Amino acid sequence: MQDLLAKYGRVTQLLPEDRKVFSSLATETREYARGTRLSTDEFEAPDRLWIVERGRLFASQDLPSGARAITRLYFSGDIVGTANIPFHKSTQTITVNSEAVLYHFSRRKLVDAFVNMPRVAAIFYTFAALENAILNDRLVSIGRTRGRARLASLLLEISSRHNLTFLEPPDRFDLGLTQAQIGDAIGLTDVQVNRLMRSFDRAGLIHRDNGRVQLLDPGKLAEMGQFRDRYDDLDLEWFEEDHK
Repeated sequence: MQDLLAKYGRVTQLLPEDRKVFSSLATETREYARGTRLSTDEFEAPDRLWIVERGRLFASQDLPSGARAITRLYFSGDIVGTANIPFHKSTQTITVNSEAVLYHFSRRKLVDAFVNMPRVAAIFYTFAALENAILNDRLVSIGRTRGRARLASLLLEISSRHNLTFLEPPDRFDLGLTQAQIGDAIGLTDVQVNRLMRSFDRAGLIHRDNGRVQLLDPGKLAEMGQFRDRYDDLDLEWFEEDHK
């Protein structure tokens, strides 16, 4: 729960009552093994939500061709399953991608929090809209840019998300994805991803070491990937004016 509060606190000053409401959403945790599917597309009723205390997850959809598209990446401090809230059945499969500890709670608790604390609803909506903007950027990248640009943009997205909650040096992070999963996220094969990663290494853009990545030239990567850090674009004045 501390990472969720830290993430929200990085972009807006949380009031004591905000912290109390977010902390009260979920009080029970459970450990999940890598590969666990929390919800399966079109099968499970999406009543449950999760807050990531530790670990990495992703949301995906299986395509008729047998391929898979990874649509969202989840990090420590994220609320998982919000895309399913309005529907009778899950719209995506959510998979635990590393050993994880998750808080869990019903979507009814979220409704109660929104009714009692409109500012909490505004913060929640802001991050939901932010996730949609990030996903939209990736879809545009997949549809209109080459493989190098897609990979550069994804690496910067992961770095930006990681920097919200971790105190490690910026631009250095656990990749947390296999090359096949990276391909599923940006519309490439694992062979193409492998070739591009090696070319980034040789060009001095990144350094890799046992699953960790350091961005050596984030400016060049941002130019290559036409990347915009959406966290820098946030405008929170619309719900903070009464609390200054």
